[in-house]
Amino acid sequence: MQGTLEEVELSAVNGTHVFGPEHGKALDELRSAQIGLAQAWARSEADEAVEGTDKESKVKGGLTLGSEGRSALEAVGSTVTGSIRPGSSSGGIAAAERRGSKLEEETEADVLLARKRREANDRYFQRVNAGVLDVVAKLEEVAAAMRAVEQESRDIWGESET
Repeated sequence: MQGTLEEVELSAVNGTHVFGPEHGKALDELRSAQIGLAQAWARSEADEAVEGTDKESKVKGGLTLGSEGRSALEAVGSTVTGSIRPGSSSGGIAAAERRGSKLEEETEADVLLARKRREANDRYFQRVNAGVLDVVAKLEEVAAAMRAVEQESRDIWGESET
């Protein structure tokens, strides 16, 4: 231990690296891994922020259509049940059929909109998953770099693993 401390003093006086080039290299790798982690994390947060604004505009549009669809559905339902009575004229039946076909068209549009929303959600969660996997990979790199720095420090101070 005394010999190591004397080497540190001499290195400090001479202006050379105190812990040697291998330790400096390990620290540089750790720094690079940490920067990569920060960049991956920032990318995933930026993707989420962009997706959040896109999703808000889509949801607002979807809610408007959904509520219109529900209003139309309720109006058609009350009109159809109110207009179909025993002994009613064929004009009432024709109007009910038109409303029924309109209801079918609205239902098909709602199904199509739901399919598009589901596909958009799938794409979003795939991007989130990819971002998480990227961050986890960068964390693994940081952990490996930290182990290398720890080993270099142990080697410098002459400690053995216990």
